[in-house]
Amino acid sequence: MTSELRFDFASPILRGQGVLIFHHMPVPTEITDALMASGTRRVIATLNGKEINRAIHSSKDGEFYLVLGMHILRDVGAKEGDIVFASLISDPNPNQVDMPEEFVTTLDQDKEAADRFYAFTPGKQRSLCTYVTTAKREETRIKRSLELAHKLRTYTLAEDRASDQ
Repeated sequence: MTSELRFDFASPILRGQGVLIFHHMPVPTEITDALMASGTRRVIATLNGKEINRAIHSSKDGEFYLVLGMHILRDVGAKEGDIVFASLISDPNPNQVDMPEEFVTTLDQDKEAADRFYAFTPGKQRSLCTYVTTAKREETRIKRSLELAHKLRTYTLAEDRASDQ
């Protein structure tokens, strides 16, 4: 994987129906073909001048896109229907997980929850961290961190099954 690949394009912000019920930004096929050929699935995307780390997702019909939560749209000053200018490069650290301070502190104090969290894949870790970081207020981030630690420790995350215990 090489970080020298760089692709610039413009694409609309869409909100899908059915399977794609979230805001997303289509990525042109020729760009995804080149990225996938280089072994790249995670990218650093610069949208309207703001850098974000994202994974390239694909739909069943062969379309590729970046998922953009409302917090990202706010940060880049975009909304559904807007055309956003993007640059994509390969992420040189695809397994890095940016963790919110509140969650790090919580896990530092809860070894059982921390052990389970750090055993997850980077993608699963990112997903849980996103739940914490999307809260605007510090109090809510702390509440969510404590909630996740409890669920990690008690095997009560939404996707936990009895066989996981």
